[in-house]
Amino acid sequence: MHRTDEKNKRIAVLLLAAIALQTLARSFHGFAEWYASRIYPWMLRILGGISNLFPFALDECVIYLMLFGTAGYLLFGIYRIWKKETRLSAFLLRTGKGVLKLGVLWLFAFTVTCGINYHRTPFSTLAGLPMEPSTVEELEGLCLWLTERIEEVSRHTKVQEDGRTALPDGLQEKTTEAMTRLGDTYEELAGWYPKAKPVRTWKVLSMEFLEGVFGPYTMEAHYNPDIPAYNQPAVLCHELSHLKGFMREDEANFIAYLACTGSEDANLQYSGLLLAYTHSINALYAADYERFAEVRGQLCEQAEEDYAWHREYWAQYEGPVAKVSDKVNDTYLRANAQEEGSKSYGRMVDLLMGEYRQSRAGESPAARL
Repeated sequence: MHRTDEKNKRIAVLLLAAIALQTLARSFHGFAEWYASRIYPWMLRILGGISNLFPFALDECVIYLMLFGTAGYLLFGIYRIWKKETRLSAFLLRTGKGVLKLGVLWLFAFTVTCGINYHRTPFSTLAGLPMEPSTVEELEGLCLWLTERIEEVSRHTKVQEDGRTALPDGLQEKTTEAMTRLGDTYEELAGWYPKAKPVRTWKVLSMEFLEGVFGPYTMEAHYNPDIPAYNQPAVLCHELSHLKGFMREDEANFIAYLACTGSEDANLQYSGLLLAYTHSINALYAADYERFAEVRGQLCEQAEEDYAWHREYWAQYEGPVAKVSDKVNDTYLRANAQEEGSKSYGRMVDLLMGEYRQSRAGESPAARL
């Protein structure tokens, strides 16, 4: 009984700690930024360093073990009930207590590995980007600016025999280098990065319409290796940005764009530019269809080929699983103070607009710091 009381006390302490840390992060300005810059990097070094020793996704294995363990536990419980070694009510009570304890452990682990980081100072503020309302004319200008850059870079990209954009040589190394290089400009992104890892059960991600996943408990960045090649560099950089504590999806997309376009590899540049173009042209579509149609028709042939590949790939996975996954993702984002839910991905356009305005003013990224 004494050991049980001690375990219950420890669980209660973890619950109170998680609540206290979440309250501090949400209510006291500066706490989350202090945590992200002082405490979190050590967690990345320790947990990320351990998981980086394994060539496979460590938390993917943990998930398998949990699934098999749960199945084994339930089967053994059913067997004991059938043999009348325990009662159903006792089994359900014991299971409920176990689930509650695991839930508390999950909440605490989530809080200290990434939950607090949702409330840190936005990257737009750290980078000094002007976040102002934009006109349709400015949005059109942004799309045309990206269109020109895509056409120029596409002339130097590596392509497959079928004409579609190929993966760059050394994808994992080059994306890690790109993020490290971006850290020379933004100190919040500086420091060590583990390599992003492909997910072996990529088909599950595709069914959920997911291109990548951040594993906070093992500090791993994962990507879907089956998605169209042109998009993979941007996805890797997006997930790597989460490892630096930038959890907002819109900011992770923008960081991925900056990292890819700052690379010397044309395929990385192309991937980042198409990521930016996709968000921007969708915003123009919603704002002014006539302007959208005129600008959209100017995209180069290479990009059109890759967009056709994108549509063809994801069409095969449309269905109820994808809809449920989007709903779960939307709820998760809202629970972590991203009030726009899944629509927060569209806020990337505001960040792009800030960079576009500064490019027109002739201001370099380094001058922003």
